[in-house]
Parts: sequence; C-alpha cells; structure tokens
Amino acid sequence: MDLQFELGNSERPRGHALVYFNDTISGACYASYVVLLPITVDVSKYVPPFLMNQVGEIGPGDMSAFAFPPAPEEVEDLEFLTSLAETRQDDLIFGGEYTASDVTSAMMKVNDVVQAYLELYEDETGVIDVEGTNEIPEKIDYQVNDIMYSMMSESDKLSELTKLVGRMRYAIESDEETLVDETEADLTALSSYLPDTFQLPMLIEWACKEGQRASDIANLYLRRCYHLSLEEYEDLGKVEEQIKALDD
Repeated sequence: MDLQFELGNSERPRGHALVYFNDTISGACYASYVVLLPITVDVSKYVPPFLMNQVGEIGPGDMSAFAFPPAPEEVEDLEFLTSLAETRQDDLIFGGEYTASDVTSAMMKVNDVVQAYLELYEDETGVIDVEGTNEIPEKIDYQVNDIMYSMMSESDKLSELTKLVGRMRYAIESDEETLVDETEADLTALSSYLPDTFQLPMLIEWACKEGQRASDIANLYLRRCYHLSLEEYEDLGKVEEQIKALDD
C-alpha cells in the first residue's frame, strides 16, 4: 500500500501520524492516529486479571504499532487536521475514501495504513525491527480483528462468520495454504466471541476439510448458528438431524 503523505516525508517518517479518510456518502472527514512506539510493550503486565480474557494472548511487541481510535472518528475538516498535524509535528496521511457506516471495513483500512506505515518506518530507520519484532504486522492483524469482533453485535458476528466460512471454502478449493491458515486464525478468534452453544469448533473443523461433504456439513453448522441466534428451535432441530445424517 502506497501512503500519500500530505505533511511529512515518506523517506523520513516520524513514527506518529494523523491519517484521514473521506466518507464516500457525505464527504465528511474522518481521522485516526497512528503510533509506532520506540520500545516494545508487554501489555499483559498492566491488565487486571479479570480483563485478561478480553486482551487475549498479547505479548511483548504486540502493541509497538497501533492506531486509535481503531475506526476513524469524524473531525471538523482537513484544515483542522492540517493545523493540528503542523502544531504537533505529526505526519499527515490521506487514506482514501471509504464508507463511514461500514465500521468493519473502516477498521481494516486503518489497519492497512498502520502496517504500511510500520513497514515504511522500518525500511527507512530500522528502529522497530529488533529482537524479533519484525513479526509485528501479522500480529497487528489479529489484534485489530479481536477488537472488531468484540465490538460487533451477534448478528454482525454471524455475518462475519458467514464470510469467513466462504473464504475458507474458496481457499481450500484453490489450494491456497496461506489463506487457509489466515482464515482459520480469524475463525478461531471470532469463535471466542460467540456462545459455546453455537459449536464453533465443530463448524471450523468441517470448514477446514476438503470435499463437498465437508462443505455441506460446515454450511449446516452455520445455519444452526443462525437458528440458535433467532431462537428458531423447530428449524434448529431439522438442521441437527441433517448434520447427524451426513456425519454418520
């Protein structure tokens, strides 16, 4: 991803930047703030025990690069941002256009900017890429996805689950191992934010297998999730019978 610097220099990134987007519908200006920390941070040391399940397995280095807010917030206008960036000596980056109402897409766009900015910073300075932290971009993906999933309603999570199952079937049929691994990781992360009664481990197991039978059973488990969510117990029973018939 090529970053469009409106203030600052791509050859000498400062390590902190305002990134803004224009809403395709209203034309309003939305912004987030990107930070690349000069030191690694073990977040788990600062999280109370009762919140550990919320942060998951975040280890040293995982928070060395991030954006906050994770989805852009509306600001006054570009003139305001430019003045702010000049005062604070921040880089100012244009992230392009997007639909503000699509929070999931917005978070992914911000994440893309974070990764690109981090890579640019490492290429030009080499400061962050030390002690094995060169794997940060991949970790950022999972971290941002976890944040997204925690903010979604149950219906949004089910929609995301449907997309991921479809992506997994495509990846398996196309024999794209990297996409399979990435999608399985996303499915596993999402499963922790849905009830155990949805039987996500079984759905993921079948979604990751080859063959039409596996695809059919995975789709039935997916339908089962929707029926449970909508409390459609009669339809739920029928789907469970179909799963049992195919699984025998």
